[in-house]
Amino acid sequence: MNELKENDVSSFVSKFINGTNQSVFLTGKAGTGKTTLLKQIVDTTHKKTVIAAPTGIAAINAGGVTLHSLFHLPFGAFIPDNHISSEGELSFPLTTPNLLIRNLKMNSQKKGLLREMELLIIDEVSMLRADLLDAIDTILRSVRRNHYTFGGLQILFIGDLWQLPPVVKNQEWNILKDYYTNIFFFNARPFKQVELIYLELDKIYRQTDPEFINLLNNFRLNKISYDDIEMLNKQHKKQFNLLDNEGYIYLTTHNHKADKINKQALEKLAGKTYSYKAEVEGEFSEHSFPVDERLELKEGAQVMFIKNDYSGNQAYFNGKIGKIDSVSEYNIEVSFSDGTPSALVEQYKWENKKFALSTETKEIEERIVGTFSHYPIKLAWAITIHKSQGLTFEKAIIDISHAFAAGQIYVALSRLTSLKGLVLAEPAHWNGLDIDKDLAIFAQSKTTVIDANKKYKSASKQYLNNRVSEAFNFNKLKYELQEHIATYNKIATKSSKQKHLDWAQNLLKNTQELLEVSRKFQNQIKSLINQNKNDYLILLKERLAAAKEYFIPLLKEKQEVIESQINVVSKGKGVKKYLAELKTLQGNFYNQILVIHKVEVLCEAILNDKELNKTTFESITKDVRKPTAEENVKLGKKKKAKSEPKIKTALITCAYYKQGKSLEEIAEERSLNIRTIEGHISDCVEQGIIKINELVVQERIDEIKNATTELDTMFLTPIKEYLGDDFSYPEIRFVISWIKFKSLE
Repeated sequence: MNELKENDVSSFVSKFINGTNQSVFLTGKAGTGKTTLLKQIVDTTHKKTVIAAPTGIAAINAGGVTLHSLFHLPFGAFIPDNHISSEGELSFPLTTPNLLIRNLKMNSQKKGLLREMELLIIDEVSMLRADLLDAIDTILRSVRRNHYTFGGLQILFIGDLWQLPPVVKNQEWNILKDYYTNIFFFNARPFKQVELIYLELDKIYRQTDPEFINLLNNFRLNKISYDDIEMLNKQHKKQFNLLDNEGYIYLTTHNHKADKINKQALEKLAGKTYSYKAEVEGEFSEHSFPVDERLELKEGAQVMFIKNDYSGNQAYFNGKIGKIDSVSEYNIEVSFSDGTPSALVEQYKWENKKFALSTETKEIEERIVGTFSHYPIKLAWAITIHKSQGLTFEKAIIDISHAFAAGQIYVALSRLTSLKGLVLAEPAHWNGLDIDKDLAIFAQSKTTVIDANKKYKSASKQYLNNRVSEAFNFNKLKYELQEHIATYNKIATKSSKQKHLDWAQNLLKNTQELLEVSRKFQNQIKSLINQNKNDYLILLKERLAAAKEYFIPLLKEKQEVIESQINVVSKGKGVKKYLAELKTLQGNFYNQILVIHKVEVLCEAILNDKELNKTTFESITKDVRKPTAEENVKLGKKKKAKSEPKIKTALITCAYYKQGKSLEEIAEERSLNIRTIEGHISDCVEQGIIKINELVVQERIDEIKNATTELDTMFLTPIKEYLGDDFSYPEIRFVISWIKFKSLE
């Protein structure tokens, strides 16, 4: 009766995220929709959010960054003690809290990001080590100047601890075991001080067979019975040939075995091998490549899609297996054994993101710093269990004879939709892998519906009280101004900024006058809270409305003072850096105004038992006047609005083409493959930027168009075969793009 239902779990996760500062652990068996809920939270929360993960590939898949890059973490182990008890030399890097903070190389922008962040989502938390989380806690407390756990930051941990565990070397564990009973994230020091809300999604969407679901759960919890082994071994088939059975994928524990199977299977196919290389732009580490940089295919090769069909046609999904039906330099077509129509594979662009803090609005903005463009498929006769995480298969041959962790077996089996599609490579002889006692105990600590309701009521009230205190605590404005004034440290004759010192000191003095009034208001609020009256929220709402009417005009006045200073300073020379500093100061006042507006809405929502979302706060932001770049900044003789968006690479190619350069010349100048350049030109034709008659004569346009009508297809290969060698792939591709453009007119 106390168990949380599926809708309750999703609802409570959302409520805790949007209405409290309580950290939450969201878990669930494979296929229960953890990733879907993550995306939903990101899309709807009103909080300034950053997504991160322990590994590069996990970060790319989650749409975030690695924890190491976000927090500038050193590699190696971390101990939560400044005194190392170990004697002798260490064979790995070891960091203490003092060393971590002393060696922290973090610029003011990154520190600003960590201070403004309200929610951190850590995906694939099963791979997060306790010592790494302790290091993150140390950095957050220091940078955010907050002694509470995680520096007062809310964290949403997402993952299944029964899947792939954290990796720790024996030498590291010999040191770490003095501080941790095990290496799972929940053993980090902060959880000795605060409670972690533990919510689990139970409804499985991947499997429907109750027997198979029960078998998976037994493997997940290491509660295997003799009957389970018998059921599993019925799926063992001697001399089952992978290549003779279409649609099966071989799951193994080691990379080298998967690579060997794929290579041998490809070599056995007759026909020409086609090679495709990824296009990498900007920053994108090789360790984070979602697929191999070079893809080799032949007709008849078995492949697996690693992304859903983003065209909306649902022609394929992540994990769907098919066979290369036709392949050329320009075209890859995949057919499926389940009777669904063939799919033309189009390149997919993965983005490497970084998060940055806007100096104007203090909002956290995503920046795309690099892209990886490639076909979202890989050879799929075999794959490692580790790389299969998150995928779904109808049929698979599974080799668990060399499994070294219970989670590996569970991950492998749970990829399948049913037991019917399973072939066991070797009979299972299960003696059981050791299950961590701490993990078993932790798994029993799930939050009940009664506890969740109680915790939410107290946590939401605490969250509101803290937000009220932050909204009317102007110490941060004072500290920022003091730090700014400390930079006026040069001789006036050598610095155009130095002559404005008096102006800065006056601004600080006027701001400090607000502090005394705000302290009195905060004391009134504390008294109101401590009285704990039944009508506390109604009275608080009234006090907030009055405080808003008093403080916001005064804060806006300071904004206008800075704006006037910007206008004065911008007329001088060599003031670019100083203008940026003033812009940051103005952003601080804007942010304080916004927080006051937000806390009033938060109070009203809690009073009326409503949940806040992104839409609510976006409407507030529109109502609050933002300091615009047109008002603020003049660089040289021009007013700079905001940084120009990065020009799309296809448009750069188009510009070269408009200058009269050939496609070969453009490819050489841009150091890109000629096929990539042809793709850019095709994109520009489809957008109507380049006219088709500039590329193909009318007679050939008509013939290609007639061929698409006659064959009722837009696929390149059948059209090329129909028209013969007199027609080239590029001109067919250009005409098809033109047909698509005309269909939208």
